This record gives sequence, structure tokens and C-alpha cells, in this order.
Amino acid sequence: MFILWLLASGFFIALMAPKRFLSLSFTLALSLLLLVFAIWGLWAGNSSFLTGPYLALTPLRAWFMLVLGVVATMSSWYRFGYHQHDETTTAFWLPIFLVSMVGVLTAQTVWIFMTAWEMMSITSFFLVVVHHNRPGVVKAGYIYLVMSQLSALAILSGLLLMAATVHSMNFSVWATTARDLPWNIKSWIFALLGLGFAIKSGIIPFHVWLPRAHPVAPAPVSSLMSGAMIKLGVFGVLQFLLFDLGPTSILWPIVLLTLGAVSSLLGVLYALMEHDLKRLLAYHSIENIGIIFLGLGVMALGVDWHQPNLMTLGLVASLFHTLNHAIFKSQLFLAAGAVEQHTGTLDAEHLGGLIRTMPGVAVGFLVGSMAISALPPFNGFLSEWLTFRGLLSLASRSTGLWALFGLGMALVLALTGALAGMCFVKASGVIFLGQPRKPLPHQAIPHSMTWPILSLAVLCLALGVAPAPMVHIIASLMPGMNAQAAVLLLPLKASLLALVLGTLAVVVAVLSRVWDAREVPRWNCGRTVDASMQFSSASFTKAVRTTLAVIYRPHRQLTRTGPQSQDFPEHLIYHGGTTPTWERYVYRPGYRLAWAISRYSTRIQAGSVRLYLTYLLATIGLILLFLH
Repeated sequence: MFILWLLASGFFIALMAPKRFLSLSFTLALSLLLLVFAIWGLWAGNSSFLTGPYLALTPLRAWFMLVLGVVATMSSWYRFGYHQHDETTTAFWLPIFLVSMVGVLTAQTVWIFMTAWEMMSITSFFLVVVHHNRPGVVKAGYIYLVMSQLSALAILSGLLLMAATVHSMNFSVWATTARDLPWNIKSWIFALLGLGFAIKSGIIPFHVWLPRAHPVAPAPVSSLMSGAMIKLGVFGVLQFLLFDLGPTSILWPIVLLTLGAVSSLLGVLYALMEHDLKRLLAYHSIENIGIIFLGLGVMALGVDWHQPNLMTLGLVASLFHTLNHAIFKSQLFLAAGAVEQHTGTLDAEHLGGLIRTMPGVAVGFLVGSMAISALPPFNGFLSEWLTFRGLLSLASRSTGLWALFGLGMALVLALTGALAGMCFVKASGVIFLGQPRKPLPHQAIPHSMTWPILSLAVLCLALGVAPAPMVHIIASLMPGMNAQAAVLLLPLKASLLALVLGTLAVVVAVLSRVWDAREVPRWNCGRTVDASMQFSSASFTKAVRTTLAVIYRPHRQLTRTGPQSQDFPEHLIYHGGTTPTWERYVYRPGYRLAWAISRYSTRIQAGSVRLYLTYLLATIGLILLFLH
């Protein structure tokens, strides 16, 4: 009954959309309730009042409810000062979006799960297209909607195949019977559900919707989509494929690891080339989902090889990074929304020196940048370290090709971390340091937008310094896990050392501001220093762009203006960019093929009833022939 009351409250709050303060207050209360409910679920475990025939809250589901509660609470608090969107539309759809995700996590039957899943997709579509008057927003929304429907179709097919095989629609029955299914049925279920959940998570090559939908949505919605919604794909893989199905063909762990490696590396490479801050962060969501899938691949191998320690390490790495990514990615998206409200733009080539006008947001963004770059003593370092340990364990416990495969995955993860650090040095330096590149009007940022960002920064530091309780909770989510062994793998000494060094750096910085310092003009070979001489976002990454041209496919155009523009141009106008390989060779040809088929199919849609009856009779004849 408590879960039903929780779900109904979201629809009640949606009706308050015209009353802004009441709507915001009740949405924040609902978010806090989700957080309390998640903690309650983790503490209670499988108690009877949290389980039922239609809705249930297991420890695994409670963990993802915790992720949703943290992100929803901070996003709801942030909305009190955020004004860069249609508040009435967002206030109506956002509570329904929240309760639909709760429905996905608590559903105990196929029909409730799919109803909540479709509600989540539709409400998030309306939230994405809030700024429908802006160029490209509706197109991005429709691409997201199409990919969401493809995801739902694959998931529904997999769930129905499982239900038809075990003769039950109830997930509690699956948990006890799915492990005994034939290997070929398991492979079909893994393929269908894996495809559907991978599309929703934004794994490459199914990522085309993510860097389009996330940037055009309002910042609190982007925070919820990246921090919580795409994690439901991870929940689906864990719940239905790894927990319920159990051991499968060795092919599927390899698929998970390969998708994770490709997504993490290409995600950060694409992010490096972006100048729009929210689009850059969207590509980093692809990167971090790839890192989570690497942990899921390690766990899948542990399940198939019946190695509890490897299974524990993979589960802890993936779930810990799920929480960590939700925290620092929400923090970064909220900071991006503050930058947009403060300056009116997210283009890094037009920004600079914002640390002087919005210092709280700048500090929060710096902490989030360090966390997502896996630098100690912040939380991202620990979860990526556990993933790295899992991949190295795979290499050390195997021989031959398996050892090379595990070592290759570990090297990809190491390279991903280095490139992520480079990307956020660029983003932090170009946007918040230096001088403003263009004169922009600055709007004051209210404290209700700054404090959620700083609160998430404190969480990043707290989980980086004291991660043991969280790791112990994760390891206890599945019976038979060795929680103490997972805690011992944490590099706590490295985190504490980094904390000490960071504290000393802060002390030195404060003392340097207190002591008198002599300022001298900057030397630039006798020339006047101006903002155009700073590193731009494009120049910072030019070496990577030219070195990896086979991936980026860069294009550029230089236009000369003036009466004698060929020899003595007055101005030079430069346009450049990159075209992601997947879009150039996969999605664009597929898009053209779909439109060609659509244009051809209109020829047989003449509107004649006789023609349609002929089609119907022919179809019935083919079905009867096939059944015979």
C-alpha cells in the first residue's frame, strides 16, 4: 500500500503545475520520500511488507531507488532558482516521470513493468521537447522517441519469451526457475533484453539519441535522465540477465565487455571535440555507462565461471560506479544549467573567467570534473579502480587469449581515464579560468542553484574518503557475496594521501591570498594581451583531432572576405567540426534507406478498399500456408 500511495502522489503533484511554489515543494518532498524509502528498503531487505504479487522492493531495487532519490532530491531543490524552461510543462510531467521510474523499479509483473517503462519514455519525451521553439529540439525529441520504442519492443519481446518459457508473468517466479532454462532460450532472452536495455542506456552503437536529447532538455531533466533514467538499463541487465538467468553462453560476457570498452573509449573521444558543455557531458554519460558495462562483464564472467570473488568484484564495481556517476554527472549537468542561466550560452568558445562571477558553481564543477576524471580522493577514482582490478583479475586468473583480452580491456579503461582528465581540464580551464572571450550579460545565480551543486560535491568527497559502508552494502545485495573481500580491495591509503595533499594545497592557496603579493603585467613579447590569445576549446584538442582523424572525420572551411580577399583578406571566417563514424556510416545510410522504403510503400497505399482486402486475403493465405 505504501508503494501505491507513493505512485499516486506523483499524479497528484502533477495537477499542481500552475502553482509553482506548491508544485516545487511537493516535488521536493516526493524526492526526499524516495530517498527515505530507498534507505528503508536497503535496511529491511526482503521483509514481507516490501514484497507483494504486483509491486516489490528487493535490496537490488532499493539500491537503484537510492540513486534515483539522490538525483531527484538535488534536481528538485535546484529547480527553485532555475528559470531556463517552461515551468508549467516541466512541473506537470516531472512528477509523473519520477513515479514511472519508481514503477519500473518496483514492478513485479511484465505488464506493470512495461506500462511504467512506456510511461517513463513518453513523459521524458515531453520533458525533452519543452523548448520546442528552439531549432533542432523537436527533431532530437523524435529521435529519442523512436529509439525508446525500439528499446521497448526488444524488451517486451524478451520478457514475453521468458514468460512463455517459465509459464509465469511474475518476476519472483523467474528468480527461482529461469536458471534452469535451455541454453538456446537463454541466449535469445539475453540478446533481446540486452539489446533493449543497451539502447536505453546509450551504449555505442545505440547511442545516437543520447547526445541529442540530453543537451536540449532543461538542466534538471538532463540531470535526471543521465543520473537516473539510463541507469534503469543497468538495472535490467543485472536483474533479468545476471541475477535471474544465471550462467549463459560465454559469448554474452564478451559482448558486455566489448560494448563497455568501445563505449567508454569512443564516448570520451567524442566528448573531447565538443564545444557545447551539455553535449560534452552527454558524451561522458556514454563513457561512464561503458565503464559500468565493463563491471557487468566482469560479473558475468564470474557467474559463468562460478567464481564468487570475481562476481563480487564486478557487482561492486558496477553498482558503486552507478551511484558515483549519478552524483557527479548530476552535479555537472546542474552546473551547466547555472552557466546557461548566468550567461545565456553553453558554447565554450564564448565563455571564460566565470570563476570570478559564479565561484560556488565553479568550485562545484571543478570537484565534479576531478571525480569524473577518476582522481583521488573523490568517488570516481574508487569505482574505476575496482573496475580496473576486476579486469586485471580476469587477466591474472586466465591464460592465453583470455589474459590478453582482460589486459586489453584494462588498458582501454586506463586510456579512457586519461582522456577524461584531458577533456575536463579543457572544459574547466576554458569556461571558468582566464578572461571572458566575449562580453556577455551576467545574471545572478540564486543560492538554491548553488547549494545542490556544492552538496553533491561534498558527497563526491565523502564517498571517496569513506567508501567502505557503501561497498559493504553493495556486496550484501546478493547472497553469497564476500563483502569483506570487496572492502579490502579499496585503495584507502591512496585516497587518504590525496586528501592530505589536497588539504595542504588549499592551505597554501589561502595563505597566498592572505599574504601581500606583488602583481606585474603579463609579458607577451611587447604585444598587448587580450582574450583572443587564450587557448580555445578547439585549439586545446587539435592534436587529438588530427591524430585520430580516421575516427573523427574532421571537416573545415576557411572563408576570406574583403575586396582582395584572395591575396589580402580583411577577415578570415573559420568553420570546422567532426562527424562521428557511427552516424556517417550507420545511421545516415539507415535513415536514407528507411525514407526510401517509406516513399516506395506509398505507391501501394492507393486508398482502395478492394486493394486492402486483397492484401488481407493474401496475408491470411500466407499464414495458413506457413502453419500447414
